[in-house]
Amino acid sequence: MIPHKPRLPIRDVLLFGLWPSFVKVWLYRLKGYRIGKGVSISLGAVVVGDKVTIGDHTTIGFLTVIRGKEISLGSYVNIGTMTFLDTPYIEIGEGSKINEQVFVGGLQFPDSRFVMGRNCQIMQLSFLNPAPSITMGDDSGVGGYCLIFGHWSWLSQLEGYTVDFQPIEIGKGVCLAWRVFVGPGTKIGDGSVIGANSLVNGNIPPYSLAAGYPARVISRALDFPKRLSEEDLRQVFRKIVEDMANCFTGWGLQCERQEQRFRFTRTVDSWWRRKTSSLVLETFDGQPNEEWVKGLQGVDVVLSLCEIPVAVRNRLVEKRVMWIDATKKEQSRNSNELGDEVSLFLKRYGIRTLRWPLEKQA
Repeated sequence: MIPHKPRLPIRDVLLFGLWPSFVKVWLYRLKGYRIGKGVSISLGAVVVGDKVTIGDHTTIGFLTVIRGKEISLGSYVNIGTMTFLDTPYIEIGEGSKINEQVFVGGLQFPDSRFVMGRNCQIMQLSFLNPAPSITMGDDSGVGGYCLIFGHWSWLSQLEGYTVDFQPIEIGKGVCLAWRVFVGPGTKIGDGSVIGANSLVNGNIPPYSLAAGYPARVISRALDFPKRLSEEDLRQVFRKIVEDMANCFTGWGLQCERQEQRFRFTRTVDSWWRRKTSSLVLETFDGQPNEEWVKGLQGVDVVLSLCEIPVAVRNRLVEKRVMWIDATKKEQSRNSNELGDEVSLFLKRYGIRTLRWPLEKQA
């Protein structure tokens, strides 16, 4: 008979879930799981699999369950509270995030597969059924309350009703707004946007805006997305920087500005003394070069509009300066408090940065 799989892995929750994170990581390593440094697995959270790999600095939230035959979580992955991932093959790329109370599972096959690329995000309370598979390309996002179903199946096919099991493919840089329903066999091309409350069942071409019930393409390349001139890009970049400085000031930081350089100062009161710390951000909308790097004395973070060449990136790393490349949507692997806040703020404007791969730092 087919082995029985309980709906919830109660045994694993009792054996592993109640331990503190560092003990849990140690026990999982004894089981043969490959777990990187700085991994945090919260109270009540468990990972159940035959072959498990978890990258550096990945976080798994309170009462979250991840279960499958083969599980691969990249570095800097963040999985929120009370999320349930239950699929034979799970692969989540570096820097991706799944918010609270997301469910991935349901009616499946032995080889069903759920794949998220790098730097993706699924918002809270979404339900995904990978029967037989769901794949998402890099830098794609799924809004809250979305329903992504890999099957139509309820009434008898012998009575003429439709029964359908097909994979779902979501391309790179795709945005699904809130409350989107995606049916089996759907393919959404790279760079496309699906409007809120839409039903998608079929093919959406790349770089299209689609909406409706069912979704219809209402704009496409070359009209969508809007192409910006170099001057437009500079104006947008400067506006983002202004908004960021205003927000940081509103959140209690002191800001001293000199042209495109910002010094942010934070004062924290403890029981016995007041501690003040400052970090400096340099923003730049020109073309970075090595001569420009020489003038970066006392700078902690560089935010560049234009692509930062490899040689300049390496020079910044040597100077222990965190860099963020807004065009390539990449950042250095070294970071600091200010740089992390800048990177987080940029996500508001759709600029989600990935850490520069180690193999490229040569």
